[in-house]
Amino acid sequence: LGRNGTLRNPAAMMRSQLSNKVGAALDPCAAIQVAFELADGEEREFIFRLGAGRSFDDTRKLLQRCRGSAAAHDALEQVRQYWQHTLGAVKVETPDQSLNVLTNGWLLYQTLACRLWARSGYYQSGGAFGFRDQLQDVMALIHAEPRLVREHLLRCAAHQFREGDVQHWWHPTSDRGVRTHCSDDYLWLPLAMCRYVLSTGDIAVLDEPIPFLEGRALKPEEDSYYDLPGRSEESASLYNHGVRAILRGLGFGEHGLPLIGSGDWNDGMNIVGAHGKGESVWLGFFLYEVLMRFTEVARLRSDMPSPSAARQRPHNCARISSATAGMASGTVAPTSTTVRRWDRRAMPNARSIPLPKAGRCCPARGSLRARARRWQRWIGTWCAVTTR
Repeated sequence: LGRNGTLRNPAAMMRSQLSNKVGAALDPCAAIQVAFELADGEEREFIFRLGAGRSFDDTRKLLQRCRGSAAAHDALEQVRQYWQHTLGAVKVETPDQSLNVLTNGWLLYQTLACRLWARSGYYQSGGAFGFRDQLQDVMALIHAEPRLVREHLLRCAAHQFREGDVQHWWHPTSDRGVRTHCSDDYLWLPLAMCRYVLSTGDIAVLDEPIPFLEGRALKPEEDSYYDLPGRSEESASLYNHGVRAILRGLGFGEHGLPLIGSGDWNDGMNIVGAHGKGESVWLGFFLYEVLMRFTEVARLRSDMPSPSAARQRPHNCARISSATAGMASGTVAPTSTTVRRWDRRAMPNARSIPLPKAGRCCPARGSLRARARRWQRWIGTWCAVTTR
């Protein structure tokens, strides 16, 4: 269309040929131009093919297979059918018509095409996989594209270090990425894993073997480092990758809240845990949710230890079970995370950070468990959701 151009008057129609220029301060794109004459009332069809093959022979076969008008129309119809099937998996009906338009197709399309495939979303335009980012994204695809969720769970597990932490982000295909002290990244793996298993019933995925990464540990004074980690000879099932992630998250501070590290889901709170003692209220809510869901999956595998077994197995699922019971009863998390009418968001060392006052939209009293239940009641269920 060109600058200030329109469909009725595109800039390309004013050119005899393309500029073939690229460089700084320009806005280049891949473009092909074909010159032809069109008589009054005449209709002509042009087909452009763009593809890639694994080898010269593979590329040649691909060209032959895609030659002609029929192949192009078949390919276009397959694209239409795919999106109709995928975007029609979930239908949301609310009193707000604009919300219906947004949720019935558009958001799911953006999640899949932009967030998962292109990875060109807002603040993530470099094409990297973010450990927490794409795990959050694929959870929206469980009903529409469960195959892609399964595939991504295995992909993420392969970017976990033996110590349980993960690459905060990495670039395919080199797998170079960043190792950090972020405290929530690795917990998204067991949460997404549980959501997938409990929604699809695909228990077999839990036994898929995946190797760990191997790299030097972060120094206490380091915020992060960028490197190409090695592939460890040690492997574990996806289930045990989840176990290792949760064990990594069971570090609590002096107030009984999870340690925030170099930031929880809010990367902007990276200084709260600068000295290794900062704690996160949000992470307490999140860890509690992860533990509750993981307990359901552990029961499916008959992996819930008895009290006597827990005494004999102080690590792994026995330790997780103990933490779950502690958070549920309020013995691990503090009984209150408020000061007067202010919510505590986090605690750097021995001080608390007050955030905006709690009002009707932010219940602000009681234990973490009680407050979570009040949130659920406050939000309510005002929309009807149907799935295929």
